[in-house]
Amino acid sequence: MRITTKLSAVTVGASLMLTLAACSPPEGQGATTTAPQATGSLNIACSQQEDFCQAITAAFSAATGIDATYVRLGSGEVLARLETTPGEFDVWSGGQAENHLIADDRGFIEPYVSPNAAALAAEYNDTDGVWSGFYTDSVGFCSNKAELDKLGIDAPTSWDDLLDPALKGTVSMPHPATAGVGYMAMFAVDTLNGGAEDETIDYFRQLDENVLQYSKSAASGTELAGRGEVAVAISLDSDCVKAKEAGYSDLVTSYPEEGTGYEVGAVSILKDARNIDGAKAYMDWILSTDAQNLYADVPSYAAPTLADAQQGASVPDQDAVNKVTWDLQKAADSREPLLARFESDVASQTSATE
Repeated sequence: MRITTKLSAVTVGASLMLTLAACSPPEGQGATTTAPQATGSLNIACSQQEDFCQAITAAFSAATGIDATYVRLGSGEVLARLETTPGEFDVWSGGQAENHLIADDRGFIEPYVSPNAAALAAEYNDTDGVWSGFYTDSVGFCSNKAELDKLGIDAPTSWDDLLDPALKGTVSMPHPATAGVGYMAMFAVDTLNGGAEDETIDYFRQLDENVLQYSKSAASGTELAGRGEVAVAISLDSDCVKAKEAGYSDLVTSYPEEGTGYEVGAVSILKDARNIDGAKAYMDWILSTDAQNLYADVPSYAAPTLADAQQGASVPDQDAVNKVTWDLQKAADSREPLLARFESDVASQTSATE
């Protein structure tokens, strides 16, 4: 469903503009909002949480005067839409950076280096202007403590813990073909296996014995865990915190101690954008400290990528997470072969629901 933010910007934007005025960083620290001259309307493919998409799009319209609409889509869905309806969107906001590299390989990205990208750490930037990162979070295990107690086990702290027979039929995993988090889990395990694809597929065959459902999105898996329909969901740590803050108080987050995957949530401008100036204005804005300060107020628990941006009290400490070495280009190049093996060797033979 396409959401129009022109009207909602009047209400949402008013409060956020107050925040903008109050939270501007001292001169010389971080990026600053540019003064875009763009007009017209902007169409955004948004791969963040629905309420984040709504709030941040409204805030952009309020800050710039540019009418903006968005469609919430998973990364896999965006890649498919770019193939079937090129020119539908001006900008892609959210989703793992490796998926933006895949889009670039397919000719769908218009490179742009925002002046505000200079304030980002190297790991959050593509020097060729294909993408820049505006948030980050990590893959974790979102467990329902009450359900684990019934099973007599602790929250998992390794990938192998998910293979415990006690968890049979009580695990949810995002489907790697539709949810970027599912693929992130696959690539993390593959990295820990040194790129040995057969070992990686064997792991997910074993895990399949415990999977009740391959969810379309990671967030829906956390809700299953929150309701006690599964004991553990592979998810983003930010989604797990969000579900707990929403009232699922039994949820706890743990991580595989040997290492996990992490997301650099990226923004990029799409080829043949109908409003190229508006797309550049959006990219400049979301890479500004003013915009990233809003994350503490909008319903997202991902961490901002600018070091001097404000961070909400409940945002997971990304520095405390042991992460695998994340080779973005390899993650992009490995996606199709790993998904093909998952479909042929795991999904086609599973009894889990999708």
